[in-house]
Amino acid sequence: MTTSSENPFFSDTSQPQGPPDTFIPPPALESAADYDEDSSSFGGTDSSGDAGSSGELESLRQGYLSRRILELLPELLAEPAFRIGQRGDLRKRDVFLTGALPVWAGALPNVRFRYGGTGVSPNLYSAVVAPPASGKSALRHARKYGRPSSSTSSGGTSPESRTSPKSGASSESRAYPEGRASPQGASTGQEGPEEEPPGRERPGVRAGRRQLFLAADSSAAALKRRLEEVPHGVIFETEFQALSRALGSSWGSFTDVLLKGLQNEAIRMSRSSKGAVTIPHPAPSIALAGTPAALGGFMSGSGSTPGTGNGLFSRFLFYRFDREFEWSPQFRSPQSESTQSEGPQPEDLQSGERRGSLEESLRGAGQKFREARRQLGARETPLWVSVPGALQEAHTRAFRSLTKKWREDGSVPRSMQASLTRAGLQAVKIAVVLRGVRLADSGVPPASTQSIELGAEDMEAGIRLSLTYLLHAIEVGARLQGDDGPQDTCLQEKALQEKAGSQAKLNERKRDLTERQREYLEALPEEPFSTAEAKDLASGFGASKRGVQRWLKSWRRAGLLRKPKRGMWAKRRPEREDSPRTEGLPGVESVISVIDGIPALVGGRAP
Repeated sequence: MTTSSENPFFSDTSQPQGPPDTFIPPPALESAADYDEDSSSFGGTDSSGDAGSSGELESLRQGYLSRRILELLPELLAEPAFRIGQRGDLRKRDVFLTGALPVWAGALPNVRFRYGGTGVSPNLYSAVVAPPASGKSALRHARKYGRPSSSTSSGGTSPESRTSPKSGASSESRAYPEGRASPQGASTGQEGPEEEPPGRERPGVRAGRRQLFLAADSSAAALKRRLEEVPHGVIFETEFQALSRALGSSWGSFTDVLLKGLQNEAIRMSRSSKGAVTIPHPAPSIALAGTPAALGGFMSGSGSTPGTGNGLFSRFLFYRFDREFEWSPQFRSPQSESTQSEGPQPEDLQSGERRGSLEESLRGAGQKFREARRQLGARETPLWVSVPGALQEAHTRAFRSLTKKWREDGSVPRSMQASLTRAGLQAVKIAVVLRGVRLADSGVPPASTQSIELGAEDMEAGIRLSLTYLLHAIEVGARLQGDDGPQDTCLQEKALQEKAGSQAKLNERKRDLTERQREYLEALPEEPFSTAEAKDLASGFGASKRGVQRWLKSWRRAGLLRKPKRGMWAKRRPEREDSPRTEGLPGVESVISVIDGIPALVGGRAP
C-alpha cells in the first residue's frame, strides 16, 4: 500500500500523525487497463457502490446526486436534505447540498490538510446553473447554516475587534483578528510548517464572531479588506449578476483574488496607512446560482476568455439541470407535503423515522455550526486532517484511472483537463468538509489535539461528489463553448428536437419486433434488471430462456437495451427533459465508469 511519504499527493511527514491507522482497506482494485468494457466497474467485478442498487446508474445519468452519496452524508447535512426532498423535488435537494458544502467550509477556520505537499484549507466554490423559476432558490436554505453567526455589529465588526489597547491586544492584532493578514515582514503568530509564511491563524473567540458572509457586489479593495478580517468568509449569491457586475467593472476587478483564493495563495496589496500588506492564506468559499445566459458573463469577468479555458471555470463545482414545464402547488402545509418526488426514488426518502421541520433541523444545525466555527477559530495552531494510506490509495486509483481513460479517449477538450485535475483536490476538500461537519455534531476536539484522521465515509463521498460535479461541468462547458447566453434557447429547442427524434427511432425499432417480442419487451422492468430476472419472465410469453438470451443481445445491438454493468440490462429511453445533456459528450462515459467502479469504503449510514 502506498504510504503518505511515497504518495506525492499526500505528503504530510512533517505533521503530527493521528492515532494508528486501524482502517481495514477495501479489496484492491485492478488497474484501469483491466477495465472490462462490458462492465462499469474495475476489472469487470461487481461493485458495492452505486452499481449495487437498481437505478443508481440511471440516477447518475440524469444528473442527480446518488443514493450512495446520501447514505454517506453526516446527519447535519442529511437531515435538511431529507426534508427538502420530502417536499417532492430532488433537484432542490441537490441544489441545497451543492450550496451547503461551501457554507460549511466557512465554519472550518484553522482546519488544514496536505495535498501535493502543501497545507490546504477545505474552502470550496460551487455554482448551480438552471433556467429561471426552476428551483434554484433552494440554495437559500444553505445560507441558514451561517445565519446565527452573522448577528454581529454593523459592518461585520465584532466588539472584540474594537477593544482598547488596555485589553492587552495590540493595534496590530486588532487589525488582523485571525492572525492571517499582517504588514509585510511582521509576524502575528507561530511559524508555519515548511512553505507557509509567518502569520498563521490565531485568534480566539473573535474568529467565531466575525461576520461570515462577504458581499459579492464589492470593490476589489473592499473585498480584500474583508478577507483580511475573515479569510474564511463566504460569498453567497443566488444570481450570477451580483458577482459578474463587480468582476466586469474597473472598481471591482478581483478575479485574481478568486483565482488565488481556492488555492490559498498569498494575496499582496499596498495600503497607504499600512504599507505592503499580505494575506498569507486566504480561504474564501463561494456558493452561487444563476441562469445559463448569465453564466457566460460571470465567467468572462473583466475581459477574460469565457468558457472552460477561463481559470475560474475549473475551480467550481457545477450542478446543471433544466426544468420540465409544470406547475407546483404553492399552498401546501408541511403536514400535507407529499413524499413522492420527481425523478428516481432513493431509499433515503422512503425509510427512517425523522421528526421536525426543515426550519427546526437547520436551526439546530446552525447552532452547532456557530459553535464549531468559534472553537476552531480560537485555536492557536491549525487542526490537521491526515489521510490514511488506504484512502490515499482509493483516491489515487480513481483519478489515475480517469486520467488514463481521458488520455486514451483523445476527444476530451484540453480545457477540461484542468477541471479533472482540480476535481482531485475538490474531492479531498469535500471529504474534509464532511469530516468537519461530523466534528461540529459530535464535538470539536480540544485545542491540544494537533491532528485527526479523515474517515473512510468522507473520502468515498468526496470522490463520488467531485466526479458527479465533473459530469455536470462537462455539460456546462460544452454549452459555454457553443453559446454566450442568448443562443441557449436555440440549444434547448435543439435538445427537444433530438429527444423527439430519439423517441421516433426507438418506436421504429420496436416495429421490427414480433407482437410477442414487443409484449415481452414492455413487460421487462423499467429499472435495470438482471439476466436471471429477464429469463424468469420467459415462460409467460412462450419463450425459452436461451431464446430470451438471444433477444437481449440482439436488442442491445439494435439500441433498444443497454448494459449498465455486467449481468445487468436496462431499457434505453429518451432523456428526461430536466436531465443534463451529457449523452455523447467526450469524457462522460469515462467518468460514469469510474464512479461506478468506486468500492464501498465503509457501510452506509441508515438514512
